[in-house]
Amino acid sequence: MLVVVATAVVCLGCVSDVVTRIDVPGYPRCEPGAHGDLQTDERAVFRVTVNAEDAGQEILGFGASDCWSIQHVGQWPLAKREAIADLLFETGLDRANDPRGIGLSIWRFNIGAGSSRQQHISRSWRRADTFYNDDFTGYDWTRLPGQRWFLEAAEKRGVERLIAFVNSPPINMTKNGRAYCDAASGSTNLANGREADFATYLADVIEHFRKIEGIEFDVLSPFNEPQWDWEAGTQEGCRYSIADMKRVIDALAAEPGLAETEIEIPESGSILDLWMGEKYLEAFFGADSSTSVRGKIAPRIASHGYKTELPSTGLVTRREELRAALDRYPDLRYAMTEFCPLGSHGRGRDLGVDTALLVARLIHFDLVVAGASSWQWWLGVSPYDYKDGLIFIDKFIDGGDFYESKLLWAMGNYSRFVRPGMVRVEARRSDGASHVEMVDGVMVSSFYDPDRAILSAVFVNWSDETIPVSLEIDGLEIGAWIPYVTDAGHDLSPFASLPASRVAEIPARSIVTLVGHGHTREG
Repeated sequence: MLVVVATAVVCLGCVSDVVTRIDVPGYPRCEPGAHGDLQTDERAVFRVTVNAEDAGQEILGFGASDCWSIQHVGQWPLAKREAIADLLFETGLDRANDPRGIGLSIWRFNIGAGSSRQQHISRSWRRADTFYNDDFTGYDWTRLPGQRWFLEAAEKRGVERLIAFVNSPPINMTKNGRAYCDAASGSTNLANGREADFATYLADVIEHFRKIEGIEFDVLSPFNEPQWDWEAGTQEGCRYSIADMKRVIDALAAEPGLAETEIEIPESGSILDLWMGEKYLEAFFGADSSTSVRGKIAPRIASHGYKTELPSTGLVTRREELRAALDRYPDLRYAMTEFCPLGSHGRGRDLGVDTALLVARLIHFDLVVAGASSWQWWLGVSPYDYKDGLIFIDKFIDGGDFYESKLLWAMGNYSRFVRPGMVRVEARRSDGASHVEMVDGVMVSSFYDPDRAILSAVFVNWSDETIPVSLEIDGLEIGAWIPYVTDAGHDLSPFASLPASRVAEIPARSIVTLVGHGHTREG
């Protein structure tokens, strides 16, 4: 039998003599209670019971992409880019014992198509370079310097999973010589017979970083939202039919330089097309499908979460349908690889808690209902008046100010304390609320690391009321929790350690993570 016991230690200089010690990078080593106390004598509205043996999916991590601003921000004055990199990737603590950053464990690196060498895409910040030289006869590895700086910064700060992703084949391989489609592109803008060339280019990039720069890309994502037509010319993009994608995947699988890199597909622009519409699940993973690519790609299917993030657009119901579809393929994992609000509620930069709560609620249901193994935001850094960034910047190529959002810290409630290798464990509520019933109230998810004996429970309180709750762990003995709070007045702020037997107040309009740690012994 495995028993987990909280460890009491004395820490000089702390507010309290007895604290919960967490000897893991990124976790506090002494009493952090400068920001307040969540203990209450109120009776719990409901009790949450976690069974650490009732395990769901393993978590691969949380991340964001370097599109499109990082090509410029990565060449800003060093102090500015270091500060931004710390906010995104750092797992350490400052002198006040506050988190220095949100500790992303995934970083997405865009391999561009070369649109920056043309004027066709009207928005210059959305153009991207390629590693080909000026005349496309060889490689120039000095290109993409800003992106490469942030890639190195991510690795130096311990980001565990690096993904190279592609929006369009290089412009020298497209039918129209551009990084987006037109009416004459047919089912894809990749020129006929260039699948092997495309695969070789991507393999050469991956091999260069591995052998020369010492950076290992764990995943290659060769497609992006392949079901859209990509004819607007506002950014790089390429459509593909299922047969088109099958030919590219076959070529990638034949590249020895990609033998150590997972291929992840299809980066669907909608979760619905996984089982409806394009039916990617059946096409790529069906036992009798002529376009099956099983054994050639990662045992995961990837999609974006757009336009289903509200209760009215299927926040819960569409994810229940997705889970039912995925359950027909029991050996297949699900990766949520891109999201930001779109449409009317996406307009207007929001540094406040409203967008943070909307996204935290979506993360909850992607993890708990859809069973996502990873969760990735769209723009790590945004120059736009839109709700698409974790960090926002002045739109200047040579440098400017940057602005933290509450969304940044809300994502940190997950990314800092739900680390790669942890497993989601079931959190049962005494009030019996269904997923649909809790969307406007309190949601809770829980994650366990049996190797380091860490359990993290993330509460999202959508409501305007403070909610007292109690948390019990079946089969484990946790002595105390350290709470981290993100709300209108706090940015992933550590509160006073909370005895596990006490009721905790979950503040109105907040995201709260309770972290518990002990040591293991056989008994």
